[in-house]
Order: sequence, then C-alpha cells, then structure tokens
Amino acid sequence: MKVQVEKLSPVEKKVTVEIEPAEVAKEIDRAYASLGRRVKLRGFRPGKAPRTVLERNFKDQVEADVVERLVNKSFAEATRDEKLDAVAAPRVQVGEGGIGPDRPFSYTARVEVKPVIEPKDYRGLTVTRKVVEVADATVEAELERIHQSFGEMIPVEGREVAEPGDWATIDYEGKVDGNGFDGGSAKGALVQAKDGSFFSGEMAALQGRKVGETFETEQTFPADFRDPAMAGKKAHFTITLQTLRSQKIPALDDAFAKEVGIDGVETIEALRARIRSDVEKREKHKAEGEERDALVKGALARNEFEVPAALVEHTIDAMVENTAQRLARQGVDIRQLDLDLGRIRGDMREQAILTVKAALLLEAIAREEKVEVSEQDEQDEIQRRADEMGVPPSRLQLKAEGREALRQRIREDKVIALLAAGANFQ
Repeated sequence: MKVQVEKLSPVEKKVTVEIEPAEVAKEIDRAYASLGRRVKLRGFRPGKAPRTVLERNFKDQVEADVVERLVNKSFAEATRDEKLDAVAAPRVQVGEGGIGPDRPFSYTARVEVKPVIEPKDYRGLTVTRKVVEVADATVEAELERIHQSFGEMIPVEGREVAEPGDWATIDYEGKVDGNGFDGGSAKGALVQAKDGSFFSGEMAALQGRKVGETFETEQTFPADFRDPAMAGKKAHFTITLQTLRSQKIPALDDAFAKEVGIDGVETIEALRARIRSDVEKREKHKAEGEERDALVKGALARNEFEVPAALVEHTIDAMVENTAQRLARQGVDIRQLDLDLGRIRGDMREQAILTVKAALLLEAIAREEKVEVSEQDEQDEIQRRADEMGVPPSRLQLKAEGREALRQRIREDKVIALLAAGANFQ
C-alpha cells in the first residue's frame, strides 16, 4: 500500500492511497465467496452458483462493498502509520477506473485533524483573583427566602379587594398576535400581587381588583424566556381573580430552625451559620470557575491556532442536546417549539469555538508538561464526587467512555493548577 499525505491547512490533510492489484483481487474473491455461501439463486443449490452468475447479478453491489472495506481498512492503517489525529470521518473520492482485480485501487481522502500545537508563554499569566466574602445581608436574604418558603396559605377574610403582597388564584388566557400559545392559559394559577414579572408569578395589576372581577392586561415575555420564540414579545391576557389568600409565616426562632430539617441544625443561629457556609461554598465554586476561565483565556491569548470545523459542530451539537435536556426537565419538548435552529446554532458558535480551543490547548500543555493521570487520581475524584452527592463511590462506576471523560477532566484540572501556580494574581 502506498500512502501520500498532503497538508491542506493546519487542520486538514489530503491522504492519497493506492492498493496493489493482488490485495484488491484477494478482497474481491473473498467478497464473492462470502456472497456465494449466502445467496439463493433459482436453479442452483446453496453455495453452488458459479462466479460468472454472481458477477452478472451482483457485480455493482459487490464492488461497492469491497470499496468500502478497502477504504475503511487502508485509511485506518494510513492514519495510524502517518500519525494523523483525525477528528471526523474522511471525505473520500475513488480514483478513475474504479475497482478491478487486475489493477491498483486508489482513492483520495480529505480529513480534518487536530492542529499541532506547541504551547508557549503559558506561565506568568496575569489574572484577577476574586476574594470571596459573604456579607451578613446576603445571609439574611437567604434566610428570609427560606423563611418565606415555609409560609402557609390561608384565605383572606373580611375583604374582597387585592392588596399589595396578597396571593391570588386566577384563571387566565393569553394570546400573542391574536393567537393562543403553549402554556398560555390556566385555571387556578397562584400569583402574588406585587411588582415583578407575571411569568415569575408576580403581578402588580392585581392590586385593587375585586374577587370575581375579569380584566385585561399586557405582559412582556422576558428576554431569557424558556421559549426563545416568545422572548421579548408582548402577550395580551384576560384574567379573572378567583380567590385571595395571605401567607402565614412561622416565627423566626429555634423551632423554625428545627422545622427546616437540616441534620445538626437545632437553633436559628446554627441555621444562619449553615446558610453562610453553603453560600460561601457556592461563591467559592463560582470564583474558582471564573478564575479557571481567566487562566484559559489568558493562555489562549498567547497561543493562536486554527480549530477543526468538525469539532466545533460536534460541540454545538452537544450544547443543543444539553439545552433540550434542560428544557425537558422543565416539562418543555423542544421538538414542539417553533425554533430557528440555524440562528440558535449560530449564537452558540463563539462559545463552542472557545470550548474547543480551550480543550486543545490544555491537552497540548499537558503533553508538554508530561502531566499524567494515575489510578489513584481517578479514585480520589470519584470519591470526591460521591461525597459531594452523598452516595457511595460504587454508585459512580464508569464505563470506558465515561472513564476517559473523567481522566480528561482530571488532566485539565492539573493543567489549570499548573497555570495558577505560575500566574501573577492581582
């Protein structure tokens, strides 16, 4: 087999392969022999049909199958021998003359490959480090949110007009451009009479309305609404106020702290301490993520390289799938939405390119620095994740694909730690 590799760009190669006639003839003979054992032809016993008869009836099919096998086998050998790090299936063009037992078989394949990256200047990055400080006001706000969530709804007595802060059950029907929409109507919905977004359960227009009253109002969908097709649009709603309720909030004392139901929390001060700890962990995790992004972007700014389009498209596919799964958990079927997937994919492209570049650069730095991932590293990470989820490590046993993703994440974390160790923090 003869192989010639031509560099078309840093991320694309043209591979020309020529296979000797003897190998082609052997593969054709093997194909007809296999076909003869399987095919049933009138007038011939199984396995006894002559080669000439098989060729007359199945020549095109056999040759197509042989071409596919020869290409798959030879291209795999060529990428291995030439050390081509392919990231997508090749685009193959068979040479003139096609295939025959008495002549060489040739084809060319254009294939996208990972770029060869020689990382530089990734030490000494200047990065701003965020100091995590949780203000007392933040703790109190979180405590109040939990406090309010334990409130009991009771009917309003002695009046029929909604006042600020009341909770109301309403029936509503909404239309956009004169047409109904998915989720645009409901009976017995619970909303609060206060400033805010109707789509978050808040509606100032209820204030001053009387039980049994029907009125109309316009509400604008938020820019980040779960259905992108509705984001920013105005909806016209017809609303009937059915009942008024108020919220009976328990006293903020030790009894309430116990009612929250957190192990080891018996007093209101212990609850405050637990909230502070949880908020600190959350903010620390957020700060670490921001620092990680800053280190990667700093290293990328010093290392320019192309990325394969196939990897970008694959990453966008994953982002779309993740979005669909998130919406599904919220009860929204993305297939039922009138979405402009082309525009959505376009909006995701910049982030996808950044994600691919980050992965390729971290991989190159790991190779340069000879960063290794040991079995103990794997077990430690599994144990950490198990502790975080509150499950035994045995519940997180991974298959080959998941294990490789875990090892890649550990390797990247080690590279990030290396970048952080050599960075100048402000």
